[in-house]
Amino acid sequence: MSKLLKSKILLAFMIVAAVAVVGVSSTLAYTHTVTLKQGSSGSQVVALQSALGGLVADGSFGAMTKAAVVSFQSANGLTADGVVGAMTGAKLSGAPIPGNYPSGCTSAMGYSTTTGASCAVSTTSYPAGCTSTVGYSSTTGAKCDGGSTTVTGPLAGTNGTISDVNQISSYNNEELGDGSKDVKVMGFDVVASNDGDISISSIKLTFDAAGNSGSTRLDDYLTTVKVLNGSTVVATADTADFTKDSTGVYSKTMSLSNVVVKAKATSKFYVAVDAVSNLDSGDISSDSWTVAINNIRYVDGGGVTTTVSSTDSVLTGNMDYDNAGDGVGMSFVSFSTSADTELKISKDTSSPDSQVVKVSADNQTDKVVLLKGKMQLKGTSDVWLDEVPFDLTTNATNVDAVASTYYLTIDGKEYSESLGAGVGTTEPIYFDNLDLDISAGSTIAFTLSADVNDIDVGTFDEGKTLMAELTSTLRDASHFVAENAQGDALADATEKTGSALGEAQAFYSKGIMVSLGSVSASVTTAGDAGATTPTSDIGTFKITFSVTAFGDDMRLDDDAAEDTSAFDTVTQLSYSLSGDASVAATTASLTSSTGATHDTESYLIEEDQTETFTLTVAGTATADVFTNVKLEGLGWTAGSTDAVGANIYTFNLDDFKTADLYLNDN
Repeated sequence: MSKLLKSKILLAFMIVAAVAVVGVSSTLAYTHTVTLKQGSSGSQVVALQSALGGLVADGSFGAMTKAAVVSFQSANGLTADGVVGAMTGAKLSGAPIPGNYPSGCTSAMGYSTTTGASCAVSTTSYPAGCTSTVGYSSTTGAKCDGGSTTVTGPLAGTNGTISDVNQISSYNNEELGDGSKDVKVMGFDVVASNDGDISISSIKLTFDAAGNSGSTRLDDYLTTVKVLNGSTVVATADTADFTKDSTGVYSKTMSLSNVVVKAKATSKFYVAVDAVSNLDSGDISSDSWTVAINNIRYVDGGGVTTTVSSTDSVLTGNMDYDNAGDGVGMSFVSFSTSADTELKISKDTSSPDSQVVKVSADNQTDKVVLLKGKMQLKGTSDVWLDEVPFDLTTNATNVDAVASTYYLTIDGKEYSESLGAGVGTTEPIYFDNLDLDISAGSTIAFTLSADVNDIDVGTFDEGKTLMAELTSTLRDASHFVAENAQGDALADATEKTGSALGEAQAFYSKGIMVSLGSVSASVTTAGDAGATTPTSDIGTFKITFSVTAFGDDMRLDDDAAEDTSAFDTVTQLSYSLSGDASVAATTASLTSSTGATHDTESYLIEEDQTETFTLTVAGTATADVFTNVKLEGLGWTAGSTDAVGANIYTFNLDDFKTADLYLNDN
């Protein structure tokens, strides 16, 4: 062996020996001065490696050193990130985490002036009346191991306090029904002082049934109580774990986890409850409870535990518990009341207006739409729908003569029902066994249609009608079956509301269909308005519409005239003029912009063809007046021969109306 090699081995032996000496002595002498992490090097790393033990103290922070740091952090309740910061450094040196000293200590030196315990121990605060996790509190009787709260800090400052507690007024007299979940019955803000952070360790809640006429057992009403900090649940307890005192008041200290309110900050808290699923119906109409805060316990940055009780000025109002009946009220009601359930029925805007429907003279016409509607479910409860009724009305011999098979399409599912023979002109039809679930907050659509029979002169003539309705009377009937999530039938007028009333559909195998084109109204003044005798305003009104013939050639009466009689009996082209007593010398004409053949008495519309017409009405004001023109009826007859109207078309004409026009009588 060469002298050089021997020298290297000897030097290496001396370094290892020196490191070993450092590893033995620095465990007690480690002082943290700088943050260390993988890649760091130097004497501070040597001290770290020696303090951790089991490592070669070579001053290089590598993967093995990081693994040892993570293991140490995990074993000591620290964030296991492998970075040696202030908290990990303090733990390695055996000192308490900076700023968190035991009660009666202002530093890590010496002994507590209140407990006599060493100040150089990690800070753990115990429930009031406890000095360790063994046994029970001498002041509250709570288990010391169940109520201990380790301050994981660091909490800024050493003298933080609760400066105020304010009730959130929006949570008051909340209603609870069978099986209600997570109902917030009380809310409050906790305000921390400017002196430092605080860690809230527990809240003692009190439930009082003062004034109840029914049961005074808390677990007859509630199953679970929760405390939330914002949206986070920080404590949960079964009502069976609450203690009942000699006066029947229930209370429990709820230990909170990881709840810190920063200095100068305000944090929101809520008390939420779950109701039992089988509330006694005899109790819910008269029973109520209150929930109140008996005390709030917190720890400041110096490790001092303080209790704010109901006698303290910061905890006031009706949320603190001083006397029987104190607290924020809550009431117990039926499930539907608490869920605010309402199944609202309405006609959809796409439901057909009164109109002409083309049907066959020889064969059945399938699934003619009679009514479209919707059901909106408000509240928080789902609803089970099993039966829906409709009324059917006709001017034919009977409803069955027009249609006997009907279809209800609801929420995308189709059901069919049939009427018996020989029914009357107004008959109900019931769609049952729907077994349909409606989710709370949703809206479902429904459509009622029918297979319309072929025209049968004598029982089902041309132009006979059929109308479908879901009325308020039917809504209240036993055949409208709807139940909430608890299996209770929905009450009419409060939980079932609204109606869906269809319009009459007229059935023809041959006839006309009319659609609106445009409307206009304008004012003209004849002569010189500045003359000695100015001329009064003249109003000109125009309504343009299209007419389609089906089943045969059709004739449209050209005799346009104002008529104030019952328009369904007039067989000419009829219009109304509002304020006509103040309009004189009215003229009216019907023209065709598509060149429809015009004979002596009518226009020709060939089968399956469409012609466009314009009704023009003009009149002079005899007094200042607002006026308009509305198309009321069209006289028509089948066949190609020139003839006056034998039938009157009055369907879907509500929108065939001009705007109001002001005419000035000069």
